[in-house]
Parts: sequence; structure tokens; C-alpha cells
Amino acid sequence: MRRDSLILRIGYAGSAVAGAISYLAGLGWTVSLVAFAAVAIMARVSVYAYFERYLAFRTFDNFASGAVRYGCIACGASCHLRVNLTKPDAERILKNAKEKGIRETVIERSGDRLWLKRRSNGACVFLTYSENVPRCSIYSIRPMACRIYPLVPSGRSLKADPMCPGFSKIRGGTFKEHLVTQGIASHVRNVLGKDLA
Repeated sequence: MRRDSLILRIGYAGSAVAGAISYLAGLGWTVSLVAFAAVAIMARVSVYAYFERYLAFRTFDNFASGAVRYGCIACGASCHLRVNLTKPDAERILKNAKEKGIRETVIERSGDRLWLKRRSNGACVFLTYSENVPRCSIYSIRPMACRIYPLVPSGRSLKADPMCPGFSKIRGGTFKEHLVTQGIASHVRNVLGKDLA
């Protein structure tokens, strides 16, 4: 389990304890519910602020500056994240699914937003295993969000998944090597709105 998810679950458990203690202390249901909600909200905001904002942008800066390197270790962590799709991604994936006779829904939609369907365990519908090693069954046509990982667009900037185990101080490729090997330099340039040279 990812460290951010574990800390969030601990925070939610703490909110239940805070609510129970408030009630057992004779403060009543109203105070107990307020204590429960306050601790739960504080846990969520704290985890978001630290992992999704501070640590994610710091990890990106470290990767872009060369302080850390990245090499995929085929752990499947990225296959459990929500994968947003561009229109070309969706068209390519639907064409592939049709050619392979896949009848199951592989893309979900909400308004104009598209993403890969996930199974009940949170894994991408295209995640398979070969000898207990996670594999992508559409790797050759994988979406931009998968190719760019561990980078994650955030408005007109980028952050990096701080929990990705592929980051290392000594092994793996540099930021620029990642851009080249994944064919994502122009996409990253468009997100950042500046040249990466």
C-alpha cells in the first residue's frame, strides 16, 4: 500500500477515535460528529498538501535538475492510478479493442472527459500479469498519461509521483532521457509552455 494511502487511512481511523472519545467524554453526538469530521478533513488536507503538492513538486524539481533518476521497475503502481485520455488516445485504444474483439467497456466518460476503465480493485482494465510481473496489454499504444508517468500534469506545470519506486539517486535515466525514450518531449513542452533544452 502506498504511504500516502496508509497515512490517510490512519487519519480516518484517528477521526473515528476522536469522535468516540468525544462521545464517551459526555460531549454528546453533535460534538462527537464535529470532532470526527474535523479530524477526517484535517487528515485529508494534510495528506493532500504534503504528498500531492509539496512532495510531488519537489520530486519533479529533483528529477528535472538531475538530483534523482528514474527507471521503471515494472511494479504496476502506475496501473492503479486514474488514467485520463486524450481524444487520440481514446480513438487508438477503441480501434485496438475492436480489432481484438474486446466487448468489455474499456473507456469511461463523464462529459468531455475520458479515462481508462478500472476494475473493482482499482487496477487498469489492461493490466495483466506474467509470472507475477505486471504487464500492460496495450503497452505499444499506451496513452500519453502512461507514457509520461511518473510525471503528472498539474495545470500549466508538472509534478512527479513521489511514491513511485522507480526514482533513485543512482540508477535509471535522467529527466531528458525519459522525455526522449518515451517520446513525450513535445507534450511536456506544451504543458509547461516553455522549451526544455
